[in-house]
Amino acid sequence: MRRRILKLIPIFLFACKGIRSTCKLQSDLTEEQKKGIIQTAQMLDYNNTQLITYTSFKKPKEGELMPFVIQNGDEDYQIILTRYQGKIYAFGSLCPYDLETDLSEGICFGDKLYCPKHGCQFDITNGMVEGPPSIDNLPKFGLKENEDSIEVYAPLIVPKKIIPQYHFRDYNDQRKVIIYGGGAAAFACLTTLREFGYTGELSYISNDNYMPYDKTKMSKRIKATKPEDFFFRKDNWYSAIAIDAHLGRKISYVNNKYSNTYVELDDSNKIAYDTILIATGTDPVHPPIKGIENQEVFYFSSLDSHQQLKEKLKTINDLSIIGINTMSLEVAQTIRQEYPNIKINIIDPNDESQFQVQYGPELTNLVLDLHVEKGINIYENIKIKKFEKDSIVFKGKKKLKSDAVILFPSTVSPKTEFAEVSDHQFEFDNAGRVKVDYFQRTDIKRIFAAGSCAHTYYYTNGTGHIGDQWQACYNQGMTAAYNMLALNVPWHQIPFTYTEQFGKVLQQASSWPQFDEVHIEGDLKKWDFIIYYGMNDFVVGAVGTPSKQNRVAIVNEGIRCKNIPFLSDLKNGKYSTKDIEAAVRKIKKSGCYKSTLYKFRYDVVPEYNLWTFRDNMSTFYFPYDNAEISAAPKMKGDE
Repeated sequence: MRRRILKLIPIFLFACKGIRSTCKLQSDLTEEQKKGIIQTAQMLDYNNTQLITYTSFKKPKEGELMPFVIQNGDEDYQIILTRYQGKIYAFGSLCPYDLETDLSEGICFGDKLYCPKHGCQFDITNGMVEGPPSIDNLPKFGLKENEDSIEVYAPLIVPKKIIPQYHFRDYNDQRKVIIYGGGAAAFACLTTLREFGYTGELSYISNDNYMPYDKTKMSKRIKATKPEDFFFRKDNWYSAIAIDAHLGRKISYVNNKYSNTYVELDDSNKIAYDTILIATGTDPVHPPIKGIENQEVFYFSSLDSHQQLKEKLKTINDLSIIGINTMSLEVAQTIRQEYPNIKINIIDPNDESQFQVQYGPELTNLVLDLHVEKGINIYENIKIKKFEKDSIVFKGKKKLKSDAVILFPSTVSPKTEFAEVSDHQFEFDNAGRVKVDYFQRTDIKRIFAAGSCAHTYYYTNGTGHIGDQWQACYNQGMTAAYNMLALNVPWHQIPFTYTEQFGKVLQQASSWPQFDEVHIEGDLKKWDFIIYYGMNDFVVGAVGTPSKQNRVAIVNEGIRCKNIPFLSDLKNGKYSTKDIEAAVRKIKKSGCYKSTLYKFRYDVVPEYNLWTFRDNMSTFYFPYDNAEISAAPKMKGDE
């Protein structure tokens, strides 16, 4: 395949104390150095590339992240040098998700780099993004290590992030894929298909009026926003890779007869398919509150609702937020910061809020106390009698003034009504979610489901997992795409999420339906801690604050490798987070998988194409057979 020629322009080195460096233009390079550019940087236009030589400094050790500041025009630009399997690599140090977080404070496991804030994962050998929330790659620089120096090849104008390369539509390719839904899983599936070489027809159907957008950013910004601020990509990007979009539409019928597979939309339009991804998400369920029609209620579940709320906040004085969970608390802190004159009341009518059920009283009290300090009123376990035009009435006749309500219901309904009227009745769980296997397949092998409308098996404990976390939904969409392309990859990623509450960042590794015990390592009052959650003495996940040790990333990797101690051993001091890190590094099962998938896809027998099922599942991705899925996790070598 012909490579695209990139125009690269020289950069200049920022003089750092203790580092001696030289900069050479291409006219000064030897033929051997020019050859080195092509070999190490894979840059074909070396007339606009500059060689930067670092000498007289300590070289990075295996897995060590060593930052260096260079000059990009009039700006400082930091790159990172690190070593993996004896070879040094150089790449950009800003996380592409926010272009602010310094990746040199992250942690490497093998060739996988964790972002210290968001939990994004990158392949240090090629800059490729491995896990969300980032969807872009890191800039990677060509590099040659000599006995007493390191030569770095870099452009004059350094891109802060790199959009992955995608395959374009080949109109000779008659395959047809439909993606139904507008969230993270849908976007992940369509981009992964195009990234991994699918060139057939790709139809995107959504009830939303927009192409996919990042819902996690909606709770962090409200006032100075417009819809396009939340889009994953601009509309012309979808046009360039030939996405056939049907916005504001619903599927009313799925015909699964082998000789004539198609879906029918609510406008009677029919679209043929070979395979479908169902990623429709959920709808909030109206709580049975008397007079709910008297208040203007916002559900914060769509971009339209977000923009309507933005307009409403310009005119109100008193706001009520119903429900205490991570999203509602993020929205409360955003409104407090952007609209300081609005009085905010957070009300939870449940005996225990969703936040407390998920995280326990220790973390709940810590976060709610922070909100109270910022002037937000919290009302827990207080029953609502009715809504009036300008107030909320509680049982006991107490009233709170309220000009608008943001409702975060504890109950949602999967948007899978269309599946219930099709020729085949899918297998559902008790909540109405479509059941799928580890590969995101439904009981109809050509139909996949992902995200919060799907009931996915979580391989770390062998139980059903509901994809209610954004990163989990995104990873499931990627998994569906891999298996549409016959790569036979199960959902193997551990969800890594984060929230920010008034400048305090909380990170979460894994997901758990319930827990019966916790262990706190660190100091809650100083916001320097990690909380381990256990069920029947098994560690099922953790929540913590960012730290130099990157504790939550360590636990995330330990759970993925199933190399985590019992909770009782953590509580009695037999093991600590440092021991988990040492054990994970010892077994050497960490690392990136996308490069392996590329090789697997393009270096195998060409006859393998879409819908071909491969039996050779790599133990690198899924190291446990079905008999071991529910086995007790143990530290390696501990009997």
